[in-house]
Amino acid sequence: MRRALAAAAVLTLVATGCGGGSGTQDKQAASGPVEITIWHGQEDASAKSIEKLVDQFNQSHPDIKVNTESGGATADGMLPKITAALTSDSYPDIAYLYGSWAPNIARNPKTADLTEFVKDPEIQWKDFWASEREAVTIEGKVIGFPAVVDNMVVLYNKKVLAKAGLQPPKAGWTWDDFRAMAKQATNAQDGVFGTTWPISGGEEAVWGLWPMIWQAGGDILTPDHKKAVFNSAAGQQALGRLRAMAVDDKSVYLDSSPAEKGQKLFESGRLGLFLSGPWVLPDLQAAKVDYGVSPLPGTNGNHETISGPDNWVVFDHDERRVKASATFLAWLTAAQQQLVWMGDTGSLPIRESITKLPGYQDYLDKYRGIDVISANLANAKRVRPATTRYPRVSAFVAEAVAQTLLGRSDVKTALDEAVAKSDAALAVPGS
Repeated sequence: MRRALAAAAVLTLVATGCGGGSGTQDKQAASGPVEITIWHGQEDASAKSIEKLVDQFNQSHPDIKVNTESGGATADGMLPKITAALTSDSYPDIAYLYGSWAPNIARNPKTADLTEFVKDPEIQWKDFWASEREAVTIEGKVIGFPAVVDNMVVLYNKKVLAKAGLQPPKAGWTWDDFRAMAKQATNAQDGVFGTTWPISGGEEAVWGLWPMIWQAGGDILTPDHKKAVFNSAAGQQALGRLRAMAVDDKSVYLDSSPAEKGQKLFESGRLGLFLSGPWVLPDLQAAKVDYGVSPLPGTNGNHETISGPDNWVVFDHDERRVKASATFLAWLTAAQQQLVWMGDTGSLPIRESITKLPGYQDYLDKYRGIDVISANLANAKRVRPATTRYPRVSAFVAEAVAQTLLGRSDVKTALDEAVAKSDAALAVPGS
């Protein structure tokens, strides 16, 4: 079991990029407790849990006082809130931000650089999953600590599959198996679909496409992020399979609702296979759905999935506050504290060592299927491209997905057009 990092140990580390301040009103005296503020953006059980943990930290670390605030926004609205705060010098020391926002935030000179901090052996940086480390590191600069991680799996409705004469997915299943099961589970007369796919134009439309491409050896962009490559043979194969399911098999419920009706269909017994993640488990349990969980189907034995890590990002007021923020986050993300957070919220382990703690089994027992999703973190090997132009690329691909699944375009034409638009966006200076 890893010991939590002592405050004194971290305070001796040398931080890089800590010279800038945000105004004399924010500078603290060189002596006495260091006060820092965290905007956590959490709600309900998650907010109570983080506040409970902060109280524990403050009691055990008299040299640092952490103040918690929601930031006046939920996690969804934190980026514009932080952007405005950085402009007005009223920004916090730490904020909860989605990993996909990291490239935008890292470019701000008020974002701290923790690269030297995380080299300390006590932090055990490599104990965090690779996808998390990648999401919080932008062009070699570590801007914070991993906060939350998830990944995509297939949830299956046991009753729907049984009624269709199907067995649950087996280990090593493929996308051909997925297509065949979805087709057999579909019952148009009863309004039952094999699976669903969002076509509302948002990130959810491409979220499941990327791992299909990765599994087949393809990628989204070139390593230098200057060109789009998702129209490769791997990309055409992936989208072609989805088109065949939607247009030929008619086994896909095409969800054009921003609210995403797929989960409701699954809960009501009208959907057999549902690509989703751990965030839906509490709802499924509340709805008393008899469900099971499986890793994604694979390609040539590769069951790579997609993960959406979120970060605790640190902002620079002065050197003492950056060091205090790193001390707090090292403690908060330690295995024992994280197990408390996971038990309260149902979040997945952000460190591999958490799975070896004595209380880990209690967590698994509390959230049915979480064991499969937790183990599936090992299949989350890549994250979406760390470029400020990714949202535009995603939107172009989402449009291609919608046009293809609706039968309005062929796969190659749709992907080639999306690549042309993406390349134009990527060519803009500063991308």
